[in-house]
Amino acid sequence: MKNNQQHFIEYVMHFAEENKCHIWLGGSFSTGTATEFSDVDISVFCSINVVQKLIYTYGKPVYISYTHRPLGILIIIYEDGVAVDLEIIEKIDITEDQFFHTDDIHIHDYSGNKTACTTLALRNDTPYQVARLFHRSLIKYLSGKRTLGVSIANEIEFDDTDINESDYKYRITDLLEKYNEKHRLPLEYCNILYELIDELK
Repeated sequence: MKNNQQHFIEYVMHFAEENKCHIWLGGSFSTGTATEFSDVDISVFCSINVVQKLIYTYGKPVYISYTHRPLGILIIIYEDGVAVDLEIIEKIDITEDQFFHTDDIHIHDYSGNKTACTTLALRNDTPYQVARLFHRSLIKYLSGKRTLGVSIANEIEFDDTDINESDYKYRITDLLEKYNEKHRLPLEYCNILYELIDELK
């Protein structure tokens, strides 16, 4: 998995320079604390058409959703397992000729595009949007943040399931099966989730 994440970061570096598109690397990959299950955090300043090109030129997304609090961060999961949190920047004061950045974007005065994410998501229905929490729970748990992973799983309000650390693998599997039976999630996305479940001890 980690090799795929590094491959994605290298792809983004080249894309930024070739397309004159400002992209900032953030999160655990910028601080050197990433694990093999970490998502890749990037912020992008370019047109929506270029953002689409960035997303789809890398590979096939099996899931694209977005955060609601705060609104405006795309959640992209690829068929190779790479997960990306992509923030779309609407306005920023920057004059640099270098387009790939590893400095903290928060040193800049900028505003995000809060509505583009709804256009780029593959589905906007509530069950699909909530389903992103399965992936987030699993990668946090597998990254060693077990309490956080359990807490996120319990945000999936479905079937009165109460998940705890002692039976996390059984409970998250059962919850996913019941949730998918009712809401019919994309098969390729479910396959990614089951691959992560197989990694649980």
